[in-house]
Amino acid sequence: MMDPGAWQKKYRWRRTWPDETDVDGKPFEDYCAFDDDINAGRIRLDRETLKKGQWRWSGSCPPRFRGSPIMPNAGYSPTASEAAKAVENYWDRMKARTRTRS
Repeated sequence: MMDPGAWQKKYRWRRTWPDETDVDGKPFEDYCAFDDDINAGRIRLDRETLKKGQWRWSGSCPPRFRGSPIMPNAGYSPTASEAAKAVENYWDRMKARTRTRS
């Protein structure tokens, strides 16, 4: 999944559905990020829409977060590494905002 190039993942990533396959018999290109046991976000390879071939990312909100999430909280990237980096950056920004609230 991850490009071993310049960017290094910060959180633990794993397949969303490790035991399931798509119609071609290949594992789903769909991954979740975890900060300890908390889901930090998700990426998946788009194989069906006009964005086919790009990686969709979506970030999560920390459990104690109150208020409106930072936007955008989802988007597309050309590679899995860029999508994963977008998730991790989003998660870090949301955690920082959670800590500053009383």
